[in-house]
Amino acid sequence: MIVFISGGVRSGKTHIAEQCVQQIVSENDEAHYIATAKITDEEMKQRIIRHQHERSHHHLSWKTWEQPEKLHAIVNRFGKNDVILLDCLTNLLANELFADAFWHQEDSCLRKAMSIYQAIRTLGENSKALVVVSNEVFYNGVPEDVGTYHFMKMLGWLHQQIVSLADKAILVQNGVPLIKKERTKE
Repeated sequence: MIVFISGGVRSGKTHIAEQCVQQIVSENDEAHYIATAKITDEEMKQRIIRHQHERSHHHLSWKTWEQPEKLHAIVNRFGKNDVILLDCLTNLLANELFADAFWHQEDSCLRKAMSIYQAIRTLGENSKALVVVSNEVFYNGVPEDVGTYHFMKMLGWLHQQIVSLADKAILVQNGVPLIKKERTKE
């Protein structure tokens, strides 16, 4: 099962995602948190610390994976009793794209986005559930800056691919989850 959760910055996506994992995980399952953020400034450092603190006080016992790049390197470490929260796709893609000098070449960006997509697909197939969090960054149009343009284009492509696989897609606005897609069990 794949659940895709998106929304604006500070919309409450992570909280909704954690609640989603809590609803899915059962007694024999293990909750995993794949954290993709890098400390880039003081604000990001404080956000990471806050998220770590919140997880440590959660009734679920999270196994945390710090994986800001190369998601494919850990996909085979999960099994059918694992419920995984990937937070967040936006950071993961930015970390991957801007890690080398080829970020301005669209074909290079597409290869990296395809690698992320394949890793997410594998995680979804090999685990009990995968909950993916991402940011909605498309409301104000696409800037003309080449790097930002490729980033947004690849993020939009990833969103579309993941939602097509997803059993559920949720948009979070002001802390309120709005279900945009939900497959019913037959």
